[in-house]
Formats: sequence, C-alpha cells, structure tokens
Amino acid sequence: MRLEKEISLSKYTTIGIGGLAKYMAFPENARQVRECLRIAQWEDIPLFVLGRGANTIFGDFEGIVINTKMLRDLKIKECDGGLEIITQAGVPLNTLVELGVRENLEGIYRLVGFPATVGGAIAMNAGAFGYEISQHLKAVKFLSYEGEEILLKREDLSFSYRSSPFPSMGIILEAVFFFPRLNYSVYEEYERIKSKRKESQPIQMPTAGSTFKNPPTDSAGRLLEKVGMKGYRVGQVAFSEKHANFLINLGGAVFEDVVKIINHAKRRVFEEFGIELEEEVRLIESSSSYGWKVGGA
Repeated sequence: MRLEKEISLSKYTTIGIGGLAKYMAFPENARQVRECLRIAQWEDIPLFVLGRGANTIFGDFEGIVINTKMLRDLKIKECDGGLEIITQAGVPLNTLVELGVRENLEGIYRLVGFPATVGGAIAMNAGAFGYEISQHLKAVKFLSYEGEEILLKREDLSFSYRSSPFPSMGIILEAVFFFPRLNYSVYEEYERIKSKRKESQPIQMPTAGSTFKNPPTDSAGRLLEKVGMKGYRVGQVAFSEKHANFLINLGGAVFEDVVKIINHAKRRVFEEFGIELEEEVRLIESSSSYGWKVGGA
C-alpha cells in the first residue's frame, strides 16, 4: 500500500484548497483499508475518508487521509428488467452516469456533472433533479471501526436529504445497485440536465459544489442572493456570480477565508430570515492532533 507523509491536500479537492495531511494512504483492498484504520487507532490520530473531494475543504489535518482512488473494481450483471452493478467505493460516479445513458437506466443519469466517487456519493446521498443515489441502492459493504466487514441491505440503512449513516457507521468498501432499464432513450434529458448545470453553476471554476443544504421550505441559493452574497468575497474565495450557493477559489484561497465567508453568510441569512443554514460542504481541519476520531462523521 502506498503511504505518503506530509502531503498537500489542495490538489485532492475540486476547489483546490487544503493544508498538509500527516499521512495519505492509497489502499487497494479491504485488508489495506483495515491497516489504515489500525494506524489511526495505534497513533491516536484522526482519520478521514476521501473520494474525489467534491464537497470537502481542508485546513491542516494531523491525521491519516484514506484516498479511495485505487478501489475501482466494477462488475455488471444483466438481470430481468435492468442491470445489477457491484462497485467499489473509489469508482468515479460518472462511470455509472455514462453507463446509465448508454443502457437507458432509470435515474442515475440525472447525476451528470457530479465530480464524486460512488462511495462519496453514497456517503452524502447525492441527489439532483428529483433523484437520489440511494433510490437504486440494494446493499452496502463497509468496514466497521472495530475492523469487521459488514454487508447491510438498503432497508437496514437510514438515508435522508444529503445524509447517510456513513462515515459514522464505518468506511464504505463496496455498493450493490439495481437500475431498471427504461423502454425509451434518456439521452435527451441527460443533455438537458447537463446544459442546465453549465448555464446555472460555475462548473468551469474550482468549486466545492453546493455550500449549504436547502432549508425544508426554501432554496439556500435564493436566501444567499437576497442577503447580497452573490459575488461576495473574502480574500481569494467568493460566492459565485452565477450561483450564490457555490464557493469558488479565485486562486490561492486558504481555509481560514472559507470559514470566515461561510460564517458571515450564515449570520446574514439568520439575521434577515431567521433561518440557520447547514453546511453541505465538509470543513475538515485539525491544526494539532486531537486523538482518534473520524473526520466528517
């Protein structure tokens, strides 16, 4: 297993912001993931599981980051009415999206443009355009923090809006999906969604995706725009002129400025509307070792 020390985290997130990690590991199987868990527990340092870093912003991290990019096995099985897909956590979500378009599979094509891994998408219950990835999930295999591999069916797992039992319950290793095959082409709708994303979101800029979850009865983007956050800047980080709920890195942005701009936005929305916004993006930092725990849980 590849294990690197004192590694810069900025190149491992889509927004390009990050300090140093004490360790970054690139496990290739469940046994090596278990080794990473043991390192964290033996050294009494925090652990964080990283996919493509699409909704993660790092400061310094005095722990071990488990990078899942090497966990990329994918098996496809024809079933009556659709496809069963067994995928490891590090498979790019776009692999499933492209398969969904090619095979006219229900739902998954709506997640076009998410720069995530399958494991990361499950952990945040990624969703868009009325679809969530948990809808076609059959089972998840994960490593508990006691080092045991566990397989649970979807009905035994609790998913909600941008929320899942992971990583609190354990480290996702593998997922099983069943996608029904539709009797019509999804390509036109896929292209429409792709165009809408391009028009309304700053996908050409370094961004971490949606900064805040939508409140139950409103849109975070609308609230942020109403309080003047669109284009608002602190240092080299700003809320996009295109979409007020997307933070962008203008070049050389640092974690401290992200914290400042997020706290300012939350305060402005609460003062104006009495609504407390909840972050969708994960802010991960440990400027000094604070003992064994799971980051992002």
